[in-house]
Amino acid sequence: MLDTEPQIVEAYIKPGKLRLIYRHLLQLGERSELLAEASECAADQGGFWEVRRELYARINELYGDTRAVAGAAAASVGLDQAALDACLDAATHREAVRADYAAATAAGIRSRPVFTIGDETLIGAQRFSTFQQTIDAALAGN
Repeated sequence: MLDTEPQIVEAYIKPGKLRLIYRHLLQLGERSELLAEASECAADQGGFWEVRRELYARINELYGDTRAVAGAAAASVGLDQAALDACLDAATHREAVRADYAAATAAGIRSRPVFTIGDETLIGAQRFSTFQQTIDAALAGN
């Protein structure tokens, strides 16, 4: 998905044809919750998508010191580490992350990635052409 997402952003999101809404799915328990909170803290600094991408790039590091990895991801995209730490320490986004997870599971989402496009649901990483076909059909009202 990390290869396909930039194509979707360029073709549909930047021109204003589509919105991408991200829901946190806490599959790794406390680690996932911490990472979700860190990404929301990054959003406070305008860096949600960049930190999310960086965390996925560091996936193999997440089983160590997860908070350190989140901090390194934020620092690598130029965010204020002290502000991120303060946000995490205050649990600023914990309830919102938990509510997001509850909404995702209530919608039947148990794994990722899952994409709802119009009336269609795509499960798993897909080629850009698959997204393009589904998105274009939804935009055309089919």
